[in-house]
Amino acid sequence: MESLSAARAELAHLERRELQLLQELMDVRKALAAQKVVLDELVKASAVPYIDRLPNELLAEIFLLLKDDVDERTILASVSRRWRAVLISIPHMWSVIDLDADYDCPAKLLGLYLERSCQAPLTIIIGPVISGLDVFLPHANRWHTLRVLGSTRQTLETISHITFPSLQRLSLYGGGLALDGVLTMRSWIPALKHLELDAWEPPLHRPLCEIIPAESLEELSITSGGYDWKFKQDSMHFPLLRRLALNTKDPIPLLEAIVAPKLTSFCFTPGHYIDPISKTFTGTKTKFDNVSHFALFSRHVVNQDTVVLVQLLCRIFRGIRHADIGVGYVPALVTYYGPRPIEYWTCIESLDIQGLALGSSEPFRRLVVWLEKRKRFGQRKLHLKLSCKPVGDELECCASVVLDGIPVSPQMYLPTSAGSPLSAARGAYIERFVLFPVTSSQIPPGIVLQVLSGVVAKQ
Repeated sequence: MESLSAARAELAHLERRELQLLQELMDVRKALAAQKVVLDELVKASAVPYIDRLPNELLAEIFLLLKDDVDERTILASVSRRWRAVLISIPHMWSVIDLDADYDCPAKLLGLYLERSCQAPLTIIIGPVISGLDVFLPHANRWHTLRVLGSTRQTLETISHITFPSLQRLSLYGGGLALDGVLTMRSWIPALKHLELDAWEPPLHRPLCEIIPAESLEELSITSGGYDWKFKQDSMHFPLLRRLALNTKDPIPLLEAIVAPKLTSFCFTPGHYIDPISKTFTGTKTKFDNVSHFALFSRHVVNQDTVVLVQLLCRIFRGIRHADIGVGYVPALVTYYGPRPIEYWTCIESLDIQGLALGSSEPFRRLVVWLEKRKRFGQRKLHLKLSCKPVGDELECCASVVLDGIPVSPQMYLPTSAGSPLSAARGAYIERFVLFPVTSSQIPPGIVLQVLSGVVAKQ
């Protein structure tokens, strides 16, 4: 009996011990959960923001994207001590000196900018008020870019007797001044590669090539400001010129005068003037055969004179492979009847149409007819890029298509069936479709682009 009682007592003791251990386990689990909560809160409180986890080198590369904006530079420096320290340590962040925006900046502060820029090439911007320029003149060997937006006569009188051996980019606003009064540039900027002349009266008593360093120029941009730029045929030689941009009422006289065997890019923005423009070109047909890129934009309504001029330019530049065209010029390039001016570009590979107007499909009806013809003759498909606003819900062409910066609706369908507003011939198809929305919020989650049997749909 005693052994039975002892066994029962031991069992009762073990049961009580089990209950105690279970209670202790529950208490430990509660304490463990509470401790995890505390730990998570501590981790969150001490977590480093993602932007602060970036190494200084990567942060500096991001800052450099804003180096041309003086206001952004000031804002970045006020975010944190680390950002300020990184910003100060980047010489190129301080190498853009905007004397137009900082016209009342103390000379001592300008000197600080110069010190922080170390030996980085300088970009100097001068506005209507000249102030602080004398701080940077002793460092003429570091000047890389100069933009003169005002006080041009006074600025040139100040700097044209100093040699700038590293200056490669120059932009001058003339405001009606005559180029005859400008000192020969090659004497003080011998390494100039990029030149912009805005609103200058063309020289009357000196050849242009005696004023600008034609031998070293790779890019030339001229905005006529209403003046007639006319020179003798083949009188201006630019052996290294690769890009020419003209914003004039009539580019033909300049094109007839220029000899540029390495020219590959031509950009033209027609001016809005009432005087008649050229309708013929007296240069040789092969003069600009090396030009492969053509850009054509307009700030004004396209009139009939401009249309005739554009058609003439198509005949002058026959070797175009890539073209950027304002939508207003599409009817002039792709006519319904007669020879189409765009067909002079027998090597065309890509076409970028910009400035689309909402709901206007007429330019694309013309394009589709032309693209159909290309397909029937076995020509290569084009890379067609449409920029700005959409023309509607439907688009079709015998090309690869890029919609860049175009807002889209939740459902968009691009059929190839006959009868659609932009329908092509039976069997036409879109080879590639690329969509670049303006903002990600304009496309609902789960949108997928599909290419099935020539039908492109967004589902």
